[in-house]
Amino acid sequence: MAYLIRHGEAVGIIGPSGTGKSTVLKIIAGLLAPDKGDVYIRGRRRVGLISDEEITGLRIGLVFQSAALFDSLTVRENVGFLLYENSSMPGDKISDLVTETLAAVGLKGVEDRLPSELSGGMKKRVALARSIIFDTTNDAVEPEGTKLPQSHFLS
Repeated sequence: MAYLIRHGEAVGIIGPSGTGKSTVLKIIAGLLAPDKGDVYIRGRRRVGLISDEEITGLRIGLVFQSAALFDSLTVRENVGFLLYENSSMPGDKISDLVTETLAAVGLKGVEDRLPSELSGGMKKRVALARSIIFDTTNDAVEPEGTKLPQSHFLS
């Protein structure tokens, strides 16, 4: 199979269960090595799993069916998790950023809910908000040269 995705295009892959949709996405994103064939991203051939050096500037994002939220944490804690754990940003600033980001993905007033209180679509938007915060704050959290992989997860 071959895919050509041009700059600015949004692409969805649909099909029945078990046909390899998630596998294709994982290979494109560099999370899984292909059994055979080549993957080119932005004109560069990539072999195997993506390295930390290669991921910078790649601008590929995924959200899988599972939002991978922590069941015992509130929406606020899930979205701001990276900052609460790894930054010196004050808690009230993190909370404000979380509230603003949740509003941007259409989720106002859910900060204190647990994942079990959300619909499937709401959980995906919480995961999207978390990835937005991860991407926009990565420079503040990790000094240059030790950045965490910049990944977006989109549904």
